[in-house]
Amino acid sequence: MDNFDAPGGWPDLASALQEVTRVSTEGFARAMLDGNITIGWVGGVPLYSGRVWELHPLVVHREYRHQGIGRELTRSFESEASRRGGLTATLGTDDVSGTTSLSDVDLYGDIPRYLKEIRDLGNQHPFLFYQKLGYAVTGVLPDANGAGRPDIFMSKRLAR
Repeated sequence: MDNFDAPGGWPDLASALQEVTRVSTEGFARAMLDGNITIGWVGGVPLYSGRVWELHPLVVHREYRHQGIGRELTRSFESEASRRGGLTATLGTDDVSGTTSLSDVDLYGDIPRYLKEIRDLGNQHPFLFYQKLGYAVTGVLPDANGAGRPDIFMSKRLAR
């Protein structure tokens, strides 16, 4: 919970643990350890009768970032989702702090154009990481996190 960038994914430890339990029960989870320290964690939840798997969530300990851990955990997620019959991987990456060109605009005016022209505003929004791993922006939910704060949907075809 403490290693999500501000604002965090869950308001308190109890809600974070509840989400970890839900993901682990409904789907699967993978952790990466350094001794007894969890340095990264990824979860997968089935959708559409298991043909689609949602990557939810992915977190890497701040002190271990930019070392390939997120990439390795994402690949592990994709491999397991494919093994379980998944054809597509999907995820949502929120813009809660106005760090993409999709924030603070009326997306309803021309959603396809805004999606086509999406850009980072200099803060290395996570959508850039997922693009490097082959995920495409496939949609947006305007105002999902408050006025002008969308959730950005990304997807990738899984290897068969």
